[in-house]
Amino acid sequence: MTCISIPVLCYHNVSGVNGHTPEMFRAHLDTIAEAGWRTISGRELLAVTRGEMRPPKKSLVLTFDDGHVSNWITVVPELEKRNMTGTFFVLTDFTMAGEARTAENAPEMLHMKQAFRAAHLEGDFSQFINESEIRAMLDKGMEIFSHGRRHQAAFTNLTPERPLGAEKAHWGGWSIYPGHNDAWPTFKVGSAYVYDGFWPKFEGLGEPRFVKRSEEERREFCRRDFRKSLERLRELNGLDEQLFCWPWGQFDPIAEEELKAAGYAGAFTLERWSNTRGTDPFRLNRLGVAAKKDSKWLRHRLRMYSTTPSARFFFKRYHKKPEINSVLYATDSAKLSGGSRQMVNNIKAMSDMGLKVHALVTPDTPISAALDGLDVEVIRYDGFSRYWKAGKFLKNLIAEKNIDVVHSFHNRAYKMGVLARLMGAKFKLFINRGVISRPNTVFFLWTALSDGVIANSAQCAEVLRKYWVSNKLLNVVYNAYAGPDFGDPKPRKKRGTRFIYMGNSADIKGFDVFLKAADRLCRDGARDLEFVGVGVPDSRLGRFTDAFTPVVRERYRNAGEISHAEVLDELHFADVLTITSRKESLPNALLEGFALGLPAVCTNVGGIPEVVRDGVNGFLCASENTECLAEKMRLLAEDPSKRFTLGQVGHKVVSRLLTIEAKGRNLMRVYMGERLYEPLPFEDITREAAKAPDPFGTQADVEEHPHEHPAS
Repeated sequence: MTCISIPVLCYHNVSGVNGHTPEMFRAHLDTIAEAGWRTISGRELLAVTRGEMRPPKKSLVLTFDDGHVSNWITVVPELEKRNMTGTFFVLTDFTMAGEARTAENAPEMLHMKQAFRAAHLEGDFSQFINESEIRAMLDKGMEIFSHGRRHQAAFTNLTPERPLGAEKAHWGGWSIYPGHNDAWPTFKVGSAYVYDGFWPKFEGLGEPRFVKRSEEERREFCRRDFRKSLERLRELNGLDEQLFCWPWGQFDPIAEEELKAAGYAGAFTLERWSNTRGTDPFRLNRLGVAAKKDSKWLRHRLRMYSTTPSARFFFKRYHKKPEINSVLYATDSAKLSGGSRQMVNNIKAMSDMGLKVHALVTPDTPISAALDGLDVEVIRYDGFSRYWKAGKFLKNLIAEKNIDVVHSFHNRAYKMGVLARLMGAKFKLFINRGVISRPNTVFFLWTALSDGVIANSAQCAEVLRKYWVSNKLLNVVYNAYAGPDFGDPKPRKKRGTRFIYMGNSADIKGFDVFLKAADRLCRDGARDLEFVGVGVPDSRLGRFTDAFTPVVRERYRNAGEISHAEVLDELHFADVLTITSRKESLPNALLEGFALGLPAVCTNVGGIPEVVRDGVNGFLCASENTECLAEKMRLLAEDPSKRFTLGQVGHKVVSRLLTIEAKGRNLMRVYMGERLYEPLPFEDITREAAKAPDPFGTQADVEEHPHEHPAS
């Protein structure tokens, strides 16, 4: 068996703008010739792998990707001078009719980034070799094969990089977006043949949302592109057998299957291994030659990859980064709590993003009703408390449904997930934590066997850190508002001010603090006040007799425990939201109040100050400081303009920062391995608010307050 391996070198453009300079490229060719190497074609290499030709000693293949015009103007003349041949891979959509150009009339060489921009955005293909130049290259003994149609990129994750208009933004964004806007976000790119990817959808919105392409959609894209590029190359080179070069050197079984079905005979990668008899013709190995690699580097690499043993020793395999296509949300909760509603929001976010979503819930949970109408497969299971059997059930479910991620809510669900992993199930496990209280003693041990913990506020994460949860596992993904769109808030003409309490009767929720602040506000002489309590049952009001002073009682109405739709209705008729908790994580009520344009007066506890900025979209007071709370409530009662201005900022917070789309992107970032621990970017919204005119400066902007609920 021969020990000869044939190195294949990968170049791109050769110009003084970027890529290899002509001087460096000539030095490389001279090094190759002086060392006694000879060039062979890609088709000859293919014959070697099939056993149809003995591998010549000290032979190599020179390949050139992208089909830049410098390949014709600079590379081909240098190869001709040395009696060498080259294999060139062109982008068929960029190959236009035209006369063969010379160094004198060739266009000014652009940086490859600008060449791609001109092609994708402006339809200007002058930076790429044309049909006449291809035919001339073929006449000179060169080879021309396909690099695909247009080097189509896909966004492979949702970790923000530079905006599209930034100088160093990756050019792949121009192949993804249907136009150009400097502010559009970009993310890491990869080959659209290989990644389902995330694609922008505008749907009449100013900002794009990102949706995952399905595997079948990617297959169809591959079929169409491979077929059209093959047909185009046959027109140009006249060959029955066609070779292909993977853009970015990326490939996967799906793309490779479609490439073979299209009729290609082989494909070049950027893997490093031996090229000899028996090498898979669809895994032809190449060495990428970076622009600054000198002749010494080249001589060394040719020695390394000229024999089969050394080429296999210095190997480099390509591994596609796994994509997240299927997520399961699991909870054993028997009620539609705030955490459960956020799980429902997660499900909506992921299904809107194009993922396959499953929900594992108990048979009789009210969560099921909240899932009606969502694109989710609901799986009902009543064995959460039998931990070992539950783990085995989940392991089998993951295999059956091809689940990539399990996002667990509540204790039994995350224990089920950990046990399934210990049984050998392959998936990513995330544990949700939406409360500020101390976790159980061994919680950190369970988390150590997960891929991450997702908290809904930085303060919640800090509590977990204090109880030994690893810093590397902690992530913050803020809650999202997923309710009705009430439109932009408008200032109201209204005499009185209605303050609404959102909570329950538990001591940590501070209902008594709210009542004491209301009493202080009334005793200080504030007029035309109303107070509404939501979440406290009538049967519990007796616990707060001391706080129910006569002046508060005559202005108070208890809405009690009501449906979520009724909660939103109460918020709609309120003017100021008050949350007076002694302990809190990140209440959904805040987001719902912001959606309706309400300013918030809150205690400075838990995650509240992460979404309420003092004096920006509400006011913050120390826990139990009823004097401060009453002062801020009075300020808002007496200043409707201030109420409106703060409420506008709160509305922008939920409509821009705490949307379902934003939560979906952030969840996906965590699922794909990024550690996310970022504060909300309030700065732009705050600057806008500072520039806003007085809303009561013109009566045209003021509307009558809607029909009032009775005060009692």
